[in-house]
Amino acid sequence: MLVKTFLEPFLEEEHVMMYKGRFTASILLALGLTVPVLSWAEGTLLNLRNQAEGSPAALQQLQNQADTGNRAAGYYLGTLYDPGLKLGHIEKPDWVRATYWYQRSAQSQKDPVTCYPNKAVARTASGIGAWWRIEAEENMNGSDNDNGHC
Repeated sequence: MLVKTFLEPFLEEEHVMMYKGRFTASILLALGLTVPVLSWAEGTLLNLRNQAEGSPAALQQLQNQADTGNRAAGYYLGTLYDPGLKLGHIEKPDWVRATYWYQRSAQSQKDPVTCYPNKAVARTASGIGAWWRIEAEENMNGSDNDNGHC
């Protein structure tokens, strides 16, 4: 009986339309608020990346995020080692480490077996590192320019 009393106003057609309108507005509001939150999260990781240049604790936090599969954290960790970027580094630039983190970031949403079958082809360390950096950037931006893979 209590449920019927509660739902009775919504059973009339006018109230159903009003309820649908409120529901739609709530969904749109929720979707609109998620975009700034995602941007804020990536901005926080960028700040953490910049702090990691001089703070082992910040570096550890960034690496923990990257280890859990956070693609932005993996990308920013790669930039700390990338000798091709004119950014600050945490230690001596290292293409192997940069490539490792770029690759993990790029592959976080793609199947590596089907998308990257030709990675065994010999390339210079800097060339393959730059390729994975581009892949990671495309993955973060949600785009893919079809560089010969998925």
